[in-house]
Amino acid sequence: MNLHQRGSDLITQLKEHVLEVLRSHPDAGPEGNGVLQEEVARRAGLHSMECVELDHTCGEILKFLNREGLVERLDRDGKDDQKKVWRLSKTKT
Repeated sequence: MNLHQRGSDLITQLKEHVLEVLRSHPDAGPEGNGVLQEEVARRAGLHSMECVELDHTCGEILKFLNREGLVERLDRDGKDDQKKVWRLSKTKT
């Protein structure tokens, strides 16, 4: 397996990991109120190591999943990334 394929596999694994986190949270179902992005990052273990980039990685994975129609973002307080709320999509799970 080359490095490009390994990178693609890691992204796929991260997407599945974040989906698993959302599936296990009572507020993240398709009819739920959603979960703050920072909470998703914390539960996924993508908040630690004192590195902003890991939380950013969680946000990018959520954006990938949103483009694929697997999750949806619920706006609360406008543009503040820390206040982004996510839940599983109603059309796909």
